[in-house]
Amino acid sequence: MERKLNSEMFVLRSIACLSIALLHALYRVYDDGNTPWVESVGLLLTFGTPVFVFISQFVLSFAYPDGIPARFWEKRIKYIMLPYFFFGALYAGLKGLDMASSEGIPLLQAFWYFLWRHLLLGDFHGYFILIIFQFYALFLLFQKHAKKFTPRSILIASFVINVVYLGFFNFTKPVDTVAAHYFWDKMYWIFSPGWIFYFTVAYYLGRHESWFREKLKQFRLVVYMLPVLTGALVLFVNGKGWITAHSSKRIDMLLFAMSMILLLFTVASSLKKVPRVLEWSSRYSFGIYLLHPLLLALFVKIPSSFGLQNLGLFSVLLQFIGCVVGSAIIMNLANRIPGGAFVFGRIGIGINQRKPPKPLDKPISSSIGNIN
Repeated sequence: MERKLNSEMFVLRSIACLSIALLHALYRVYDDGNTPWVESVGLLLTFGTPVFVFISQFVLSFAYPDGIPARFWEKRIKYIMLPYFFFGALYAGLKGLDMASSEGIPLLQAFWYFLWRHLLLGDFHGYFILIIFQFYALFLLFQKHAKKFTPRSILIASFVINVVYLGFFNFTKPVDTVAAHYFWDKMYWIFSPGWIFYFTVAYYLGRHESWFREKLKQFRLVVYMLPVLTGALVLFVNGKGWITAHSSKRIDMLLFAMSMILLLFTVASSLKKVPRVLEWSSRYSFGIYLLHPLLLALFVKIPSSFGLQNLGLFSVLLQFIGCVVGSAIIMNLANRIPGGAFVFGRIGIGINQRKPPKPLDKPISSSIGNIN
């Protein structure tokens, strides 16, 4: 079964990855978004995570509309789940070291405190991988059973489920227990109902990609207006304090993220060629996603004379470029070492590159949403 590539996904994957890196660089310089304009910009930049969910399913549905790729689980476990475990342990160790030094508790106790939360509960930025694996399983079910239902009925049902699920956690308060507060604070993020609409839209649009393109051309003006309208809605709701969560897990972000997906796909479709920088960042997106928080944390330790923390937007730009390029360099070096791809993930192939490069005679190819 030969895999098909979609050039628009390179653009979407790149923009999603860069938006997340920019968001975290912005918050590093401006104290986690406590400045009003930083809070607004940062909130809008959270659309990147839903775009990743959309991409991972669109690519599968587009490439394999009527079947299931060979070695489906094997490749995803080796090149996505194993890096999840490695980085979960790595970040647990770093947090544990910080806790042990600041609070005077044993290092192993602090490490274990974070380790089981990271690996079992997705309590670090790698939680996205747990979501993706749920949708991998759902993709296999859809391939067998989705034909029993109309696309409209599934899309409506998934939208209602998504809205009700997010609305419940957006507008209700937990009972006064540690477990309930933890679940309301972050754990509800990792379950598929909070992202199900992105999956179903991606599933059907990937299978009907030509129809999708034509509809975007037909409603181009609406596509360009929607991000402005839905983005304004997000900022209005946030300003009113109706939804206090500053993340992509909001009802209003569901509309904004989908409008950004339509806009980015439309813009990407109009390009004669994927810009080299976007193709490059798309290929390294998995490594950038996993590594950039580590580099941003290290940048804080650099002396202030380098200007990485005290020059406002210029510091944001320096940290953004530094964490993106630095992550790509580390991932590239790791993929040149036998077994390195099992730890850092594999570098993605390019849109004009049918076979990946082979450093040390070891093939390296794709990242999240780009694995056969």
